[in-house]
Amino acid sequence: MNHILPPGPVAPEESARFAAAAGEVMRRPLSASQGAAGIGTLREKRLHAALKLFVSPDTACHEQVIPELAPDNSCKKADKVADVLLPDGHIYEIQTGGFYPLKRKLALYLAATDNPVTVVHPIAFTKYLSWLDPADGTVLSRNKSPKHGKVTDIAGELYWLSDFIGQPRFTLTLLFLDIEEYRFRDGWSRDGKRGSSRYERFPTALVGKIELKSAADYVEWFLPPSIGTQPFTAAEYSRASRIRGRAAYGVLHLLTRLGVLREADEKIGRAQAFVRQSPSEQE
Repeated sequence: MNHILPPGPVAPEESARFAAAAGEVMRRPLSASQGAAGIGTLREKRLHAALKLFVSPDTACHEQVIPELAPDNSCKKADKVADVLLPDGHIYEIQTGGFYPLKRKLALYLAATDNPVTVVHPIAFTKYLSWLDPADGTVLSRNKSPKHGKVTDIAGELYWLSDFIGQPRFTLTLLFLDIEEYRFRDGWSRDGKRGSSRYERFPTALVGKIELKSAADYVEWFLPPSIGTQPFTAAEYSRASRIRGRAAYGVLHLLTRLGVLREADEKIGRAQAFVRQSPSEQE
């Protein structure tokens, strides 16, 4: 039997540090706006809070104004505040959802400072899903998702970071987690699951980690080995990578911007074709 393993090794000290951060967040008292389920809600979701503590256990580094942006009154206040600002100037943004909301902040950070900037994004490698009664919050059922999170899950969001990917000071860090997710069965389908609302996600373990910095990193994870030197279409890329629809076009756009691919001189049928550039062409 083949066992699916998360990408990227995790050092034992990192696993322990993440477990400590997750445990600390779970021990925090419930807010005054405690939900019906009795799990408790905080203004900041616990997954986000755990990731901040993992990046820096020193809470004095959390929610810090970027000094270079402080005097700029044309910036919104929220755009001046980093999730984590380390003493050495390293800026971290924790993004548990889509990447579009980060575009303005990242552009400011990279233009106004000389500091390294890292986006930290969690991917649920193993997920246990508990369904809650929307009336009283009791747990109706709990099951393990058969799906495992993978690097290409973020393919559809890479377009929003394409202006920054490839810059020497920018890094995208993906953390693969075991997660407990709670959802209300308040959807529109008969069983209440389709269109349901998510209540909370609780991380329980860090099982994998990769850092995407250079064009070579994106080639490793987003350009299948079967894509050789011959021209190919977006449809052929989609079949090879299993990245579908607009997400496939977004990755092709990114790899073209990075100089890994270029548009072929001739189409294949009616479809635009792409060709992989040689190392000398990329220089």
